[in-house]
Amino acid sequence: MKGVVALYVVAIAYSIVRYIVFAPYNLSNLPLFIVNKGVSMAAAFCFAAGFFQQLRQNRGVAIHVEPATWFRAGVFGAIVHIPASLVILRPEYFKEFFHQGRLSFAGETVFLFGGLTAGGIFLLLRPRWNAMTRWWLSLGTMLTLLAHVSAMGYCRGLNIDRAHGYMPPMWLLSAIGILIAIVWLLRGRPITRSPGGAQVQ
Repeated sequence: MKGVVALYVVAIAYSIVRYIVFAPYNLSNLPLFIVNKGVSMAAAFCFAAGFFQQLRQNRGVAIHVEPATWFRAGVFGAIVHIPASLVILRPEYFKEFFHQGRLSFAGETVFLFGGLTAGGIFLLLRPRWNAMTRWWLSLGTMLTLLAHVSAMGYCRGLNIDRAHGYMPPMWLLSAIGILIAIVWLLRGRPITRSPGGAQVQ
């Protein structure tokens, strides 16, 4: 649990440093906008950590934090991130997502894939799935999450400049974490057995 708390603290601190320390005029975006960015990035890395621990567990490596703990921490971040984003869904906060007073195509893409990711998380919380079905649902959810973050990056660009302390944007760090999670997920695909008893990947 300490690792989960530390990850959220570091992510929120990174958000504060990137958007406020080097650009104090963004202080008015505290607490919700800035903290929300940190929480969303921490959630992405929690999912990555969960898949990594799951991979290690499947290979018989001793682990100190159960994969479920990381996954629950990621779900917690998603539950915080979704309503927080909807509350501040205005051009003042998300000007890159709007055109002539309404969501642009790119903005709608961001929220479409965000909604699909939320739906995937909801399905994964159902206990009825077998290992292979849960694996496919996990893969689909991580791909829609990657699309959500990538669409956000397309809207906002890199913005690695002096006003941001030349620190990488949080959408880019999140995308890297999600890509790592997908790699670990692909490496941890469950083994099923064919009707003849042979193992099938």
